[in-house]
Amino acid sequence: MSLQQLVGSMLMFGFQGDSLSDPQTREDVAELKAIHTRGVILFDHDLKANDRRNIDSPRQLAKLIEDLRNELGSELIVAIDQEGGRVARMDSHNGFIPTISAYEFSLLEEIDQIQYADRQAKQLGELGIDLNFAPCVDLAIEPGSPIIAGKERSFSESIDQVTRCAHIVIDAHARAGVRCCIKHYPGHGSSLLDSHKSICDITRSHTDEESHVFRDLIKSYADQVAVMSGHLMHTKIDQTLPASLSRAHTTYRLRDELGFDGVVITDSLDMRAIRDNFGEGESAILAINAGADLILDGLNAPGFREPKAPTRIAHAICGAITDGRIRHERARIEKSRNRIDRFVRTPNSD
Repeated sequence: MSLQQLVGSMLMFGFQGDSLSDPQTREDVAELKAIHTRGVILFDHDLKANDRRNIDSPRQLAKLIEDLRNELGSELIVAIDQEGGRVARMDSHNGFIPTISAYEFSLLEEIDQIQYADRQAKQLGELGIDLNFAPCVDLAIEPGSPIIAGKERSFSESIDQVTRCAHIVIDAHARAGVRCCIKHYPGHGSSLLDSHKSICDITRSHTDEESHVFRDLIKSYADQVAVMSGHLMHTKIDQTLPASLSRAHTTYRLRDELGFDGVVITDSLDMRAIRDNFGEGESAILAINAGADLILDGLNAPGFREPKAPTRIAHAICGAITDGRIRHERARIEKSRNRIDRFVRTPNSD
């Protein structure tokens, strides 16, 4: 396997348009194919254009995913943020099953939670979606949080409640043949800032309980879930880099201390917490050196950005491998590819 193919196996990008009959979609997909991109992330709304993006209706989306697989290969990972409530790319507004927020989910009786989670997960599986960037397992520690509690993305401030609800959601996805990614490590629920807009410093607000949720779920699911690392600064752990780009967070804490040997996915590198402070290629290199396996860039942030970002990012990573700036060079990328293969191919325990 060539170096470019290996690098592409740990990249996931967004793209424009909702059909391969759209010239812009064809151009974007052709670029992703040329750099051997392993994954795509779907959005219903294009923030830059303030218009629809990849998702119009169930029939349209199923056809788009089928066409993407034909173009990008059978190993393509199709991902989405489908938490429910205010973070749901598919909802009644575009013809899909209605959703509720994580907080509303936590108030249901357990039998109703199981039935709801099964319906939602089954819909993803039937459409051909492989990976859901959910559930959000941040604790609702700060009720004034504009991005977690303020959007009802947290099940609860209680570890037990969050863990119980997360089990129900993850198990439902497993029954439907869809993988889950728990987020945002090491915990976003105590922050008053939104990492879409700036780096969040959680040094003073973060509690051990926030990391314990990840520890407990990792023990239960091993490599059957992925973990998303957040753009969160904790200067007692790393004085200069957020968790998503930090070896101290990703390798020493998440992998070595919490025992996670599964797939680590970065939060999207186009968020302003990263884009305003690190170059697009440099942030990807830092994330790989930190221990991330799948580099995510949704290419869906407002504001100007030069075209052909996926190509630039892939070339930057290849260059860093060639000149030794990425630790252990080719072997490092092969290890991530093997983790991703194991993650998407491991039979569900159910």
